[in-house]
Amino acid sequence: GFFIRNHLIEDVFFERYGEKGVALHFENPPGYDGKKTSYVYIMCPWISKYQWHAFTMFPEPTKKNHTMLCIGTSGDWTKEMYDKIKAPCLRSVYVLGPFASEFSDKAVSTTNALAIASGIGITPTLSLMHTYAGKKRINIIWMCRDPGLIEYFLHKVDIAEITKTSFALIYYTGQRDLVLPKNLPINFFIFRSRPKLEETISGIVKVIHSGEGLPEEMYENQRALADIPFSQRIKIALSRVVTIYPKEEMFEYAVEETEKAEEHADVETGISDSETERTADTSECSSVDEVVLLPVHEEIPPEREENVVSIDGLEAMISSFLGGVGEYSRGDIEDLFKQVDTDESGYIDENEFTVFLELATGEAKDDRESLKRATVAMERALAKSLSRRPTMDSTEQTDLPKKEEMIGNAGTVRYMEGLINDKEKPLEDWSMFYCGASAPIHKILKSIERKYNMDLGVEKFDW
Repeated sequence: GFFIRNHLIEDVFFERYGEKGVALHFENPPGYDGKKTSYVYIMCPWISKYQWHAFTMFPEPTKKNHTMLCIGTSGDWTKEMYDKIKAPCLRSVYVLGPFASEFSDKAVSTTNALAIASGIGITPTLSLMHTYAGKKRINIIWMCRDPGLIEYFLHKVDIAEITKTSFALIYYTGQRDLVLPKNLPINFFIFRSRPKLEETISGIVKVIHSGEGLPEEMYENQRALADIPFSQRIKIALSRVVTIYPKEEMFEYAVEETEKAEEHADVETGISDSETERTADTSECSSVDEVVLLPVHEEIPPEREENVVSIDGLEAMISSFLGGVGEYSRGDIEDLFKQVDTDESGYIDENEFTVFLELATGEAKDDRESLKRATVAMERALAKSLSRRPTMDSTEQTDLPKKEEMIGNAGTVRYMEGLINDKEKPLEDWSMFYCGASAPIHKILKSIERKYNMDLGVEKFDW
């Protein structure tokens, strides 16, 4: 078996996927079954001719009959690989396998599954998602602090295709902001926090068991929404937002964002009011000796009035309050902004801001029948995607959940606890599996397994 499965692949494509890892891509050699969820051993002769290391494999998302591996830096061998891949290149690699993992079969023994991953453990998780897409409902809960790894998968993998009937939740704990694709599915959520696993799991179970707000419904609603022009989408979205948030709060937020944008611009230019430059005025001089150096002050724009909003502040407000729902272009915003900025100052006051909202939402209200399906989709999406901001008056509250409570909370835990003694035993059709090396996460999942009698499979990477 060893020599039959051993392949020399001379043109493996290597690239760094971020600050801490390398991705490999290769065409499957004859006799290589790249469709199964499994792992391979690889040996890179340009690192060491005597070391073989095991990694989970994943079907190449963009090329048929190709396989990819993601290798994080965790030891001397992987760090040396990362250091040697200074630019995308082709290298030779020996591949032994693939081999099936015992964990893979156990993880998909039920109709519904919860795939919990941490860090590079997302690789076998997405492999399962790809293999069983459309056959089983496998929901992803991924905890990761490596921004490069998250960005790589979100840009390389067709997330929409493999999560049509599932939830995909990313809990990002890294430092820098993520560079995200433009069109993430509505059933795909990214949080900048750690999850409360029992609440998150119970929230997913409740949605799927009750049939309310299923991922496939959200997916289809988003497809319907995608057929509407950009300008119409923002009108629909804002029509819903103005019924949730007071206009005064939206304006105040836009003013704050305007001030932040201008402070940021001042820092970037690095020019203060006292700084000057000197230049030569030679218009009336006959020789170089007669050149006079004159001070030339940096042109200072007119002082901005207080409590006004710029186009940058307005766009930041819209982005925040829409929560990523309702695609639009900056041009859509600029066209409306110019209509209300009658003095062409580049700023609008509160009255003009009110006119802007009226213009932005008016057209959406005129043709409710043709936009009915899209409006329903937008309302459902907003209920999931908009986080509640505290108002100036602490007694004013909206019905929207806090962002960390969007998927699960104490109420969904009680709901799931009620299923334990249900005569139909619905929890028997659920299983969990964990891919990662976090002992605390493993401990929490073991307690959930005991409490709800849900099977737990753990990928120990002990091949």
